[in-house]
Parts: sequence; C-alpha cells; structure tokens
Amino acid sequence: MKKQNIERMTKWRTDQICFPRDLNIHDPHEMYAWADNKPWWLIPLQVLGFVATGVGLTLCLYYATVILFLL
Repeated sequence: MKKQNIERMTKWRTDQICFPRDLNIHDPHEMYAWADNKPWWLIPLQVLGFVATGVGLTLCLYYATVILFLL
C-alpha cells in the first residue's frame, strides 16, 4: 500500500473512536447529577452482609474439606 492510503486509513480509524463524553447527549453541559442520599442504616447492613459472607464461605470450605478428606 502507498503511504498516503495508510495515513488516510489511520485517520479514518481514529475518527471513529468514541469517548463516553461523546455519548452524553441528555446532559451535555454536566448540569445534573444523582443525589448522594444514603440512609444511615445502609452501612450497618453492608458490614453485616460482609461478615455473613465471610462466615458462610468459611463454613462451606470447612464442610467441603470434611466431606472430601474424612469420608
């Protein structure tokens, strides 16, 4: 291929690249934002869920080990 064709193809490809800011047609000037209203009880529930997940995974691994190696 000639150098001209390669340069033209490269320019065409880079012109097609899309950025997230190009897709923001509903709020092009960034005037609106979601409110950051989180209820006070959300943090204790997240901590409780984290602890429950850890305990549940630990028990599952323990019982899987018991079943695999003791039977």
